[in-house]
This record gives sequence, structure tokens and C-alpha cells, in this order.
Amino acid sequence: MVNITQDFVSRGAKNRPGYPMTPTFITVHNTGNSNKGADAKCHADYIKSTAAGTTSWHFSVDDHAIYQHIPTNENAWHCGDGGNGPGNRTSIGIEICENSDGNLAQAEANAIDLIIDLMKQFNIPLTNVVPHKHWTGKDCPHLILPRWDAFIASMAKRQQEREITDKLATVPDWARDSVKKLVDKSALSDLSGDNTFYRVIVLMDRLGLIA
Repeated sequence: MVNITQDFVSRGAKNRPGYPMTPTFITVHNTGNSNKGADAKCHADYIKSTAAGTTSWHFSVDDHAIYQHIPTNENAWHCGDGGNGPGNRTSIGIEICENSDGNLAQAEANAIDLIIDLMKQFNIPLTNVVPHKHWTGKDCPHLILPRWDAFIASMAKRQQEREITDKLATVPDWARDSVKKLVDKSALSDLSGDNTFYRVIVLMDRLGLIA
């Protein structure tokens, strides 16, 4: 997971309304800016400028950095559904950079990891990860919409991988490699157990029973 740089819009700015929010959705956008250099830092600078007007969102993500502009317990103006619209008032807005000198696939992978973290933090289900189009019909995120189902499937797969990694971290060091072999073969999903459980798996591995 790429580290998040918090670079907040100033309190009282037109695009930091400051309404309290308990997020129940995550909204995915593309920046719509393919210019060279239009990375997360560039958008962090833009969102703090007068040129941004009233527009804001919570995170900008590129292939090497993530910038946070608005706290997740405050709303932002990113969905175009009005001051009381559910998109603006209940969802975290994530802009994925599409600068031509960046790696779009990696930017999307970084965004997926961020979204999974936010889902876990706020108990947001995958069904509540939506495109901007969900709220207003806008063709956004325009680079992802044609393959939205595949994007969500990638997120589900990555979420499962991370859950397994977290579970493996609880397995004793001396048994982890053997347990992982069973996990990789989809022969083991419940990784909890006592030392006897893990010793049996290690013994099976040493006997060549786990190919």
C-alpha cells in the first residue's frame, strides 16, 4: 500500500464545506486530465487553488503516490448531485489519475488497495463501491466504466488476497511456508489452530504430501 500524504484544503475554503459525514459509499472517478505531469501531487496543488472553485474530493491516486485533500469524516463536492445529494454527503471521493506519463494500471491497483482499506475502516460493502455515473449519469470514471465489472472483480480478488495475507501473519514463522502451500492449493481456508495443528501441516510438508 502506498503511503498517504495528507495535504488538506484549508478550512473555510469554498471546496471544503465541512459538513460532518459518516461514509457509507465510496465513489470512483477518473481525473479527466491526461496531460503529462497531471499526477496526484499536481491535483493536490490544483484542489487548493482558486481554479478548483467549489469542486473537491477526498483522495487523488497515481502510480506512485496518494494525496488526501479532505478528511474522511467531512463531505466533499465531487458527485454533482447537489448540496444534500447522497453522493456528495455519504461517499468518499477517489480520483484516479490518468496522466499520459504515468502507469494507469498501477494507479488503479493503488486505488484498489486504498478502497479496500477504507471499506474495512468504515465497514462499507463492496456493493457500495460505485462509479460517479451511479449518482448523476456522468460518464465517469470514463476509463473504467467499460470494464467496471472487471474492476470490481479485481477488487474482490485483491481483498481476498489481503485477508489471506493477514491470516498468514498470525501463523508461527516456522509453519508459515507449509501452511501457505495448502492455502495456495485452496486446501485450507481456516488458518487458526494450535501448535499441534501447525506441526501436523509441517510434517505433511516434509513428507512430501504437500506438493
